[in-house]
Amino acid sequence: MTCPSVVRVAKPEDHMEVWRLFLQGHHENGLFPIEPAKVDWFINRALHPEMIPEWDNGIRGAIGVIGQVGALEALVFAVLGEYWYTRHKHIEEFIVFTDPEYRKSGHANALHEWMKNQVETTNLPLVTGIMSNVRTEAKCRLYRRHFTKIGEFFYLGPKGSMPFVTAMSS
Repeated sequence: MTCPSVVRVAKPEDHMEVWRLFLQGHHENGLFPIEPAKVDWFINRALHPEMIPEWDNGIRGAIGVIGQVGALEALVFAVLGEYWYTRHKHIEEFIVFTDPEYRKSGHANALHEWMKNQVETTNLPLVTGIMSNVRTEAKCRLYRRHFTKIGEFFYLGPKGSMPFVTAMSS
């Protein structure tokens, strides 16, 4: 049974469930091998913003989750970013993921609405998209219903290589 599709900001006690959903998402969509220490650094910055020193100008972000502590069903992780050619900030989505057990819910729509609310709250544009070889067209259709398309992603690896997710799925 799924819980209501209501997004809340993740709490420190959600840490293990955030990791669980991230690992599921990475297994389905990850293009490169996971670096656990790096992922944990990002997650901890989002879950413990009060621990970031004032002088630290590094990435800031928020994790929105659906579900109770210890039983998360979906998550979205977004950070403040900027492209290499500008100082203008934007919201950059790292991951939007719903546990496969809860995909017949309104969770994906609620996560997208949460991201749209972040745009209104911060007055910053959102950059989000699909980088996946799994259910790609269905995901793209969902995103086209919520967001304006501005391009496409492509991948080329060294001869004989493939994106990590494809290698894991084989």
